[in-house]
Amino acid sequence: MTSNCRQAIAADLDRLLELIQDHARYEQGTATIQPHALLELLTSTHPPSHIIVVEEAHALLGYAALTRDYSLWSGQWFAHLDCLFVAAHYRGQGLGKALMSAAANHADRWGVQRLEWQTPAWNHGAIAFYEGLGATRMDKARFAWSVA
Repeated sequence: MTSNCRQAIAADLDRLLELIQDHARYEQGTATIQPHALLELLTSTHPPSHIIVVEEAHALLGYAALTRDYSLWSGQWFAHLDCLFVAAHYRGQGLGKALMSAAANHADRWGVQRLEWQTPAWNHGAIAFYEGLGATRMDKARFAWSVA
């Protein structure tokens, strides 16, 4: 079967929400986005996050979410891959690679030269996947601080 990557649309809402929740559980977290907020994102003319889905036979099997960010050190824009997820039963079939290629193509359309992301240190499968793509590992710790 042939996979297809495309921009997420409003009709993807329910399945995309399931994938987002599965992704959060996989990374031992909780997704709190509400359906109305995701729908607003999917229908916005200038969304803060660009969502790409991968499908086979019209079934959504994974997604990637990108944002455009700015690096003060380099003085250049870059694409931040906020999420990459393929449903468990479909991993190892090239869908992650297809999503990464689609993300790279979108970053190129944004006119950026770099794509950056993070993954949990315990996710050795993802780390091996990214290294297999030729990505460079950056040793940094990631933090979050609630300011409100």
